[in-house]
Amino acid sequence: MKFLLDENVHIGLLSFLTVLKHDVTLCPKGIKNGELYKIILQEERTLITNDMDFIKQPYRSSHHFGIILLRIHPFDIEKQKTSILNLINKSGEKESFRNKTIIIYSEENIEVLPN
Repeated sequence: MKFLLDENVHIGLLSFLTVLKHDVTLCPKGIKNGELYKIILQEERTLITNDMDFIKQPYRSSHHFGIILLRIHPFDIEKQKTSILNLINKSGEKESFRNKTIIIYSEENIEVLPN
């Protein structure tokens, strides 16, 4: 899977997802949300972010490759890793995050928002 990590996400997720053989890039520092959204569309990446703006319109449209909003404490990297791994394992397919906005509250509490 292809991911883009927003600048507000724990950097430890980069190496974690890379070791799992995912294609992961980091968001350029200081980029505006609209520009970041253009990047995930152009590069066909799932965005992992802590930014609540991405669950609002126009970002939560049906034309993206997935938005994962982490609501787990930013310093709890182990819980973030476990939660993301569980989500990836449940999805299984490359296209499974396409057009979905997903909020991860904990390993057991995941919400998929309607478009």
